[in-house]
Amino acid sequence: MPATATVQRRLRRPKKFPYRPKPPPEPHPFLLHLKSLPSPVAAAASLLSAPRHLHDHPFAACVLYRVARARLFPLLPPLLAALRSLRVPLQPTAFAALIDHLGAASRPDAALLVFRAVPAFCSHSNATFHALLHSLVCNGRVDAARDMLPEAPKLGVRTNAVSYNIILKGVCHRDGFSGARVVLDEMLARGVRPTVVTFNTLVGSACREGELAAAERLVDEMTRRGVAPNAVTYALLMQGLCDAGRYDDAKKLLFDMEYRDCQPDVANYGVLMSACAACGDADGVKGLISDMRKRKMKPDDASYNVLIRCLCDAGRVDEAHRALVEMQLKDGTAPSAATYRVLLDGCCEARDFDLGLRVFNAMLASGHCSLPPTFRRLVRGLGEDGKAEEACFVLEQMGQRGMRLDAQGWQSVAACVCSSISASEMKLVDHLMSSS
Repeated sequence: MPATATVQRRLRRPKKFPYRPKPPPEPHPFLLHLKSLPSPVAAAASLLSAPRHLHDHPFAACVLYRVARARLFPLLPPLLAALRSLRVPLQPTAFAALIDHLGAASRPDAALLVFRAVPAFCSHSNATFHALLHSLVCNGRVDAARDMLPEAPKLGVRTNAVSYNIILKGVCHRDGFSGARVVLDEMLARGVRPTVVTFNTLVGSACREGELAAAERLVDEMTRRGVAPNAVTYALLMQGLCDAGRYDDAKKLLFDMEYRDCQPDVANYGVLMSACAACGDADGVKGLISDMRKRKMKPDDASYNVLIRCLCDAGRVDEAHRALVEMQLKDGTAPSAATYRVLLDGCCEARDFDLGLRVFNAMLASGHCSLPPTFRRLVRGLGEDGKAEEACFVLEQMGQRGMRLDAQGWQSVAACVCSSISASEMKLVDHLMSSS
């Protein structure tokens, strides 16, 4: 049967070449030059003396970022004035970054001055407006931030849920849940639709104040307004219930989440695990980890940290060590430095220094390091148990990291070494003592 015209055209088409992504463009040489200069002041001088065609946003933003990161804030006003006289076309993102740096440095007045300098370069945007609100709120000027909201239309900025969420965070911290509820009502009156972040902020504030009924009403209000609660919403509610001693009610929320088509997250189980650990219920923590596996969830290192700490507090260090092995073999979770430190401290507390040394070796092999107090405690314990060679090994590791042993530790090591002395051990102890 002869091929149709469509098939013939398809056969005549050249074969498609495989897609090869283009490499990222090379940075401009002048940008590399500005970054390579030793000081931000030198970079600013180089920019201001550069030819006219190099007075552009990427180069000016690079210099401004360097000045802000170096906390040379008094240089910002004259530098901005010089850039304005050169008519450098800065973009709002550069000003938003400067305002964020000034807010983090507790300089809200300077942030306001930078904000007022924006119209000389470009139009205001939500980025600059929200950066200023965040700077004011973080420095305790919630009322000044709220007074900025009516000014937004004059600046060409339209307020949205992000604007009110920033205000809401500051009001919750200062006035509590009752004051935050007023902000939500104001938000609704102005036609701004709240988001899940808005309600989560309110739910967290209500739970911290013990207003659990109000928090539950907020969750119902979320559904009425078409905002779906997420795992963070329920984690906050669970935390409030656990703080009120209602662990069973908090655990029931796992089923309520599934009923409302919200899958539980590691954070939800983390709240329940912390509540079990606070009561010393290590078996309850184990059961929650097993439940996570049944739901095809992978427990993270924070989950195992809670279990290991709880087992160590109960003196069950062997089980804690098995949990450390289990998290790697069964779940493929790599222990963090905090995981090793919790277990090593538990071994020292239980005076199981043999197991502590094994954990210590595994910790070093994984690239982590213990804290100086744990080092000293392990050396003292090994010395008191008569394990001179092992104590000297830990001492050597301390010396490599610039840590020093206290007098009590040296006393226990010296007594141990003198009881079973060897030439190599004595030489090592002399070397370590002279270096300390």
